[in-house]
Amino acid sequence: MCIQSIVTNCLKLSGLLVMSVWASPNWFTLNTAHFNVHYTQGHEAWARSAAQELEIVRDKVWQQQKRVLEGKADVVVFDPNHAANGFALPSTDNPLMALFTTPPQSDTAISNHASWQQLLILHEYIHLVHLSQPSRHHWKQVLRDSWDIFDLSQAMMPRWVAEGYATLMESKMTGRGRIYDNYTNALLTELAQQGGLLSYDQLNEGNDEYYSKAMAYLLGGRFLAWLEAHYSQSTLDAVWTRMRAVESRSFDSAFYGVFAEHPATLYRRFIAEFTYKAMSKEQQEAPLHSTLWQDYKYSATSPALSADGSKLAIVERDRKGRVKLNVYETKDDPTAEEEFIEQQQARLVADPKDIADVRPKVFAKKTLHTLEPINFSGIRYPKWYDENSLYFIASIYSQNTIHARRGELFKWSLDTGKVEQLTQELAIRRFTLSQDGQTIFAEQVLNGYSELVQIDTNKQEVTPLFSKQLSTLYDFPTLHDAQQQLAYLKHTLNQGWKLYIQDLATQEQRQVPMPQGYQYATQPSWSKSGDALYFVAGNRGSVDIYRYELATNALYKLTQGQSLFAFPMEQPSGELLYLSSGFQGNDMHQLPAIMPGQLVYELAEQDSMESHSIRAKSRQVQSASAQLEPQIQLPLAKIYQHEAKVAQYDIWQQSASMALGTQYTSASTSVLNVGVKGSDFLEQLSWHVGLTQGVTNNALNGMFAKARYQHGQSQWDLHIFDYKLDAQKQYESTLGYKEQHGVYGQFSRAYQWQQLRLQGQLSGLASKQHQQGHNVSENWLRVGAQQSWQYDNQSFAIGQKLSGYWVEGKTDGQDWQGQNITGTLFGKAFYMPMYVSYQFAKRQRQTLQLGGFSSSLLPQSRLVNMQIAPDLPFYAAQGNKYEGYGGAIALRASSPWLYYQQHQLDEQVFAQSYGVKWSTGLNGQTWLGKFAPAGLSDLRLDVGLSRVEGDKIDNENRAWLGLWYDL
Repeated sequence: MCIQSIVTNCLKLSGLLVMSVWASPNWFTLNTAHFNVHYTQGHEAWARSAAQELEIVRDKVWQQQKRVLEGKADVVVFDPNHAANGFALPSTDNPLMALFTTPPQSDTAISNHASWQQLLILHEYIHLVHLSQPSRHHWKQVLRDSWDIFDLSQAMMPRWVAEGYATLMESKMTGRGRIYDNYTNALLTELAQQGGLLSYDQLNEGNDEYYSKAMAYLLGGRFLAWLEAHYSQSTLDAVWTRMRAVESRSFDSAFYGVFAEHPATLYRRFIAEFTYKAMSKEQQEAPLHSTLWQDYKYSATSPALSADGSKLAIVERDRKGRVKLNVYETKDDPTAEEEFIEQQQARLVADPKDIADVRPKVFAKKTLHTLEPINFSGIRYPKWYDENSLYFIASIYSQNTIHARRGELFKWSLDTGKVEQLTQELAIRRFTLSQDGQTIFAEQVLNGYSELVQIDTNKQEVTPLFSKQLSTLYDFPTLHDAQQQLAYLKHTLNQGWKLYIQDLATQEQRQVPMPQGYQYATQPSWSKSGDALYFVAGNRGSVDIYRYELATNALYKLTQGQSLFAFPMEQPSGELLYLSSGFQGNDMHQLPAIMPGQLVYELAEQDSMESHSIRAKSRQVQSASAQLEPQIQLPLAKIYQHEAKVAQYDIWQQSASMALGTQYTSASTSVLNVGVKGSDFLEQLSWHVGLTQGVTNNALNGMFAKARYQHGQSQWDLHIFDYKLDAQKQYESTLGYKEQHGVYGQFSRAYQWQQLRLQGQLSGLASKQHQQGHNVSENWLRVGAQQSWQYDNQSFAIGQKLSGYWVEGKTDGQDWQGQNITGTLFGKAFYMPMYVSYQFAKRQRQTLQLGGFSSSLLPQSRLVNMQIAPDLPFYAAQGNKYEGYGGAIALRASSPWLYYQQHQLDEQVFAQSYGVKWSTGLNGQTWLGKFAPAGLSDLRLDVGLSRVEGDKIDNENRAWLGLWYDL
């Protein structure tokens, strides 16, 4: 086939891709005095308010700490995961904040806020101010300003210190936050009573116990608050000043010089005091007359009883974060007890002197059905549609925004196991449904707006129940269909979560009374008759179950803080199920049917939430230590309308960094890469210029300049290069010498539809080279395509990749052509990833070279006639036809591969290798990689150790190590 016809067909394909490619989000920028706020289309209102809030936070933090960011910070406003989050990348010259606009839900550890925007901005800005302070060592700071990797390394502190301090400040400066949160206080109290608080060594990353990953925030923040209370704010602040001194100090060294004790020593004392208070509280608690109903292995959430109460659906997660939706019988399983008795009897028969196990507190309920995620992430909020099917929410990639996930409604048929998606691009979270399943009431979150909407699942029509406002959030819509009563939670600025009931027939609304001083409210659940509403609320550091009776407007407290209660549900027989938490995870308990409870007389005012105010919190903190300085606090939260002009995002606002890299391969050579790398904030335009110098044998030298422009799913690459490769100077010498300079360009465009991804590619090269004693020209044009597909249900997956291209070229006046095909079958079994692959390449009137490694100077995409193999030297062998067979397996994702690879040239086996290899890097496929500074993005690490064998080569061990930029 001629190259012209291929190009014509490729252009036709490209036209189809243009019509159906994912929509590319438009980015805009508004500038304030100290921030560049970048946001995606639709987020303008949220971004304008954030711009004003950023300036307020900056001013108040300066007053509080006398520290500030010296330059302008970039702030990105977007919604990638349909979940509340954010992150900061500290830097002295390119600081970054990422603000996720989806607000937190009422039953999370970050639900206690006057405004999600205010809390998020304060937390992330504290990160930047805390970690991005310049060094007082002049030359160290010069290096930080010019080298992003060194800059980031100098900004790092232990995770518990960084997150704990931001958590402390979020609470001190707002009077809300996680330090003053009833839910987290109740959680930590429960863990302390069980002896489950983490040791100092476990504080950074946890220990796989329940909620341990969050302890850097929850325990770290409280430990720092304890230090301020027992010493002073200025004493703790001195640690941060000492860490930026001319003298280099670690955190431990800076801490010891101020407190005259190691942090681990004082942390032990803090844990002892916290545990003492928790145990004292337990001694005063009334007995709880509940029984263990189900013992879950780890995390369990969002339980849902079927209409007749015979089945329970619940979402479970193991220690590795793997999710399943399980359906259990609610009645006891007699076979479980029979099997236990038979097992004990068998033990005693085998060993009459043995002692049998005591009877378990509860036998596991029978599992009827299990669903793992299938080509979507997560399973959340299951609801029964009928006795044989469930609705739930899961996250899938949005077709309107690249790399963004949204919550959509799915239906799972238990009889057939079929899962079908019911909504498209509706971006919904918690929901409730009518008995006929045709009407859904849900919280919809788009562009930072939380709305309560009614959805007709047949027509896909969405009707808002109230006008949307950035100042208002909704959660937990809960319908009693027979009574036509809709309960829901609502949050407004500077207030807290309040519980309302809407009569759908009359449109009358009532506010559910809350106990005076409450701060946490969540998880409403109707009684079977609809005459009462159960819910969970927090007060004075405890979380309890309440019952509100509609007829009498009376509120009853059913528990007395004896546990961390969650998700109360009334069974048809009247008993009340609930979840409780501990260091091992969640378990389900049962309260008796007759529970009159304690009538609550002291109620919060209906028009305000009687939580701890900012000033009350300040007085409370000050009372802990006479030395504590007065607090600077943020003003009441507002939705602002910043008047800055909006401009299209400017790719020419570039930043640059020194780019250093090195690569070593025992089979060929080692090189040092020195250069400068730059990009705009979103890395739409990136560039890299550098010099490669051989370190030992001087086998490879050269220089290069690269540029890449990305827009949506289209990408343009341009390389200018000049290099010398003398294969005879390699560690393992082979024949071959080549000098080449020229220019390379490539255009590619991708399309994705659900699990299928296609990419078309057109590239070419024009060069001059010195080879075998004379100068020749080499030009080629390549056209190709890549395709991939996968099916993933978490524990098992299967997928395939297929790529191929046709290339035509001319070298020294002689025409040549060829084709390459690569096929890979990949998947995982029992969570272990694996793959097998096949590579084919053939050239007519041209040779293929085997061996060598990809680098910044010699990227694999440009080496059209070379088959890369880092455990073989450059020019290890050559031929006209190449075939490669390989496979690998790993213990888990992102871990090293145990691999095997065979190389055949002209239908003869040249070499085989086997060993361990691993590769990782930061790139634009993740948001963190996309927003990373220029000196960090596209950074790649390659490591390998292998055994190479063959009839034509020496059998020996090979190793390679590379840290380089793959732009």
